[in-house]
Amino acid sequence: MAKLREIKAFLESLVPPSMQDSWDNSGLQVGWEEQEVSVVGFALSVSREVIECAKERGVDLIVTHHPLTLSGVKALVPTSYPANLFLELARSSISVYALHTNLDVSPLGPTAYIAEELGLNGCEPIVDSPAYGAVGELGEPKTQRELLVKLAGVLGVGADVFRCVNYRPEAVVRRVAVCSGSGGSFVKAVAGRADVYITGDVKYHDALAAQDLGLTVFDAGHFGTERLFYRKLLPLLVQTFPSVNFIVLDENSPFEVCDVER
Repeated sequence: MAKLREIKAFLESLVPPSMQDSWDNSGLQVGWEEQEVSVVGFALSVSREVIECAKERGVDLIVTHHPLTLSGVKALVPTSYPANLFLELARSSISVYALHTNLDVSPLGPTAYIAEELGLNGCEPIVDSPAYGAVGELGEPKTQRELLVKLAGVLGVGADVFRCVNYRPEAVVRRVAVCSGSGGSFVKAVAGRADVYITGDVKYHDALAAQDLGLTVFDAGHFGTERLFYRKLLPLLVQTFPSVNFIVLDENSPFEVCDVER
């Protein structure tokens, strides 16, 4: 076991809260620092599904990417979201710690993980202050089809969940930009610097801009691009806290891909 404050201090030594964006709410969401922790569970977001899984598996601390709230809670009542989640976590003695935009700009975050797994070299941020995203060069050029298949393997999702703009399967790709989560607003910053932009949550008008600018976009969704946020943190935690059990909690995207019969 370890004290929550020990795990918190270690996480903050790796990913300082000072790196988060001004609007963010990273850090301890629920819990007390003197709590004894024997099981830590990772989840992209806190949901009913995640809490139930945590209870079943004896989790003391959930480490998430997304904070429970960005705007605060006005009343702790069970009929209001996300107040109902706060109440259930407190009732179940489960603490929550979030690493959000401070992890997004970290070399230990989901963007860095995807870029590394795709073999991007010489990466630089898409934008500065905060340094969101990464633009780099593939070790060997690939076709768009090959890159999409590789990306699906990295993320662990089928290519059928991708939305693409300017998809040309046989076009050669040398430079790739990545921004996990919601990166549609960076389309103009990426155009001219990369052949393909990998992100999630691309809005209609951002897609129109990409189409006009000749930028290919692979939208793998917010969940798809961030659900593996813990991959670079996990081995460091396991090494530092050998008496703590670290697990990945069951979690699904709230979206479903539906086939409509006509």
